[in-house]
Amino acid sequence: MTPSLERVRRPEFTGANRCWPCTVLNGMLLWIGVTVLTILGLPFVAVGLAVAGFGAIALRGYLVPFTPRFAPQLVSVLPGDPFDYEREPGSLSDTGSPDGEDVLAALVDAGAVVPEGEEIALEPSVRRAWREEMAELRTLEMDDLAAVADELTPDSIDARGKTRWGNSYVVLDPEDASITLLPRAIAVAELAAARALEPHVEDDRIRLAAGRPFRTLLEACPLCEGDVIVSTSTCCGDVTPVGSTPTEKLVCPECSVRLFTYD
Repeated sequence: MTPSLERVRRPEFTGANRCWPCTVLNGMLLWIGVTVLTILGLPFVAVGLAVAGFGAIALRGYLVPFTPRFAPQLVSVLPGDPFDYEREPGSLSDTGSPDGEDVLAALVDAGAVVPEGEEIALEPSVRRAWREEMAELRTLEMDDLAAVADELTPDSIDARGKTRWGNSYVVLDPEDASITLLPRAIAVAELAAARALEPHVEDDRIRLAAGRPFRTLLEACPLCEGDVIVSTSTCCGDVTPVGSTPTEKLVCPECSVRLFTYD
């Protein structure tokens, strides 16, 4: 790439960090603009706009200024949300589970996770069991996956499946708290973790809360088994203050899902 094009390029919005909903939205707006110019009898201007627009989208991630800020608001009035890739997902630990430090201590005491310096790793047999459980759960229909959640969560929580605009969730509806939405990938990963820990951890609350730290240790997508990447994309409303470092997120580009956000 030439130096002049490199100066135009925005790597935080392109490549692995590209937000495809924003890309599609800008492509549609560009197509509308080109169509209008063509109808008005300005074909050369339309061609110029098309070339410049597609170049901007390719190099910068979007054409219309401030797309990352207005796009989420634009689609928020629609049923469902095509920007799930950039939304922080819910977790089984949102249902009143123990403190994170208590969960980690319990997992270490049970031998399910092993400290490695400042990092932690899953005990090999636990990781194998987790993978096997994910392989089974990913094949289930949403209602069946919700039934697994209903079985593992307290009786005070009602679990049901929900699918809108191609996005699937397990909805956790407690009697005395707000609803938690688990995107399918998160539901598969966390429910599988809870089931894999049954031979090691007696406390139901610890097993449910363990899914969130387990997600930091994913080596493949819970849905497609494809590679996961760490992205620093700041698209789709994930605005980073000036002078700050973009938040790192574990994502599956193939499924367009965020699996974890690192603090």
